[in-house]
Amino acid sequence: MTQSVSKSDKGHADEGQARRDGGFLGSLPTAADILERNGGEGPGFNALRLILSVTILAVHSGWVAGADTSEDWVGWGGLFRLSLVPAFFALSGFLVTGSALRTGAVRPFITLRAIRIVPALFVEITLSALVLGPLLTTWALRDYVSDIRFWEYFGNVVGRIRFELPGVFEHNPVPNTVNQNLWTLKPEFYCYIVMALMIGVGLVRRRVLFAMLSAAIILAATVAAHMRGFGITEGNYHWTVVVFYFLVGCLYFQWRDRLPMHWSLFAAALAASIVLMSAPREWCFLVPPFLTYCVIYIGLLPLRLPQRIRKLDVSYGIYLYGFPIQQALVYQTDLVHGSGLVLFAISAPLVVLFALFSWLWIEKPFLAVKPYVLGQKPWRGQARRVTVPAA
Repeated sequence: MTQSVSKSDKGHADEGQARRDGGFLGSLPTAADILERNGGEGPGFNALRLILSVTILAVHSGWVAGADTSEDWVGWGGLFRLSLVPAFFALSGFLVTGSALRTGAVRPFITLRAIRIVPALFVEITLSALVLGPLLTTWALRDYVSDIRFWEYFGNVVGRIRFELPGVFEHNPVPNTVNQNLWTLKPEFYCYIVMALMIGVGLVRRRVLFAMLSAAIILAATVAAHMRGFGITEGNYHWTVVVFYFLVGCLYFQWRDRLPMHWSLFAAALAASIVLMSAPREWCFLVPPFLTYCVIYIGLLPLRLPQRIRKLDVSYGIYLYGFPIQQALVYQTDLVHGSGLVLFAISAPLVVLFALFSWLWIEKPFLAVKPYVLGQKPWRGQARRVTVPAA
């Protein structure tokens, strides 16, 4: 009796044979394999986002409280701090590329990004300018609202970054700064613009060409860093550097079916990241391919949060509200002065409460619009398309 073999079975067999022929690397599960086994989601991505947002809140605590931070960017602790924001952008690049490929068009992609980012951002900025500022400013209310810095603060919503409100936190250890975390908005918006252009010209689906362009850009940026000081800063990375992490995250998603996942590769990438991050800053543009692999590897680990916590995506809210809440506590409470640990212990519950408010009452309701943007559901009053059979 002969047995028939389906095309699907034959395809899997050919793929398995190709992997065996590829030796050790070919035998490893790829990022695509892990995503497919988990319904298209990275099992550890939610946990990683939450860990990164809480960690940034913790490492900011000493600085905001006025503790001695002269050694913050030295040694292992400095490397750890240096990796936090890039890790966020690498993760974002990997995940956002999936969204870009699913939408396949510029308008719905930009709309979905705006739905995810802008509502919560607008509410945080409005609360800072209209509630926090008037309560804590040393200026008369009339002078406060008539000052140009008050009106310019709302420009943060569209990426015109301003940290100062008149008379607010003038004498804090981090003076005249309402929300330092807003600095990442500029590179984030640039990343979305780049992705929209990639969608528009079809580059998001041409991974060989994008890999070649990425390699050329990284090489050119490294040369420019050595010759002209391009992207070189003390302390945290310049915004141009973190954009590269987003681009490498995009590249890795495009090649997810060829991206092997194994602890030995993670260890090698981590070692390379540490060596390059420890080197002079002129080498900073060579770090993204290695550190991004580490981020994706962790995100694909089975680090599932409990179901109740996984449904509450509070990482964005923690990042948005952490800095202004800590600044307000330092302004109002002598107890936290000079102690990052005390400030973190007191501020963390408040920040999580505000993040829950942001998720439940702002972010989640706006995300409910997503099926309509993607055309999966008709807008109210919009007639459903009816297919009329040919006569």
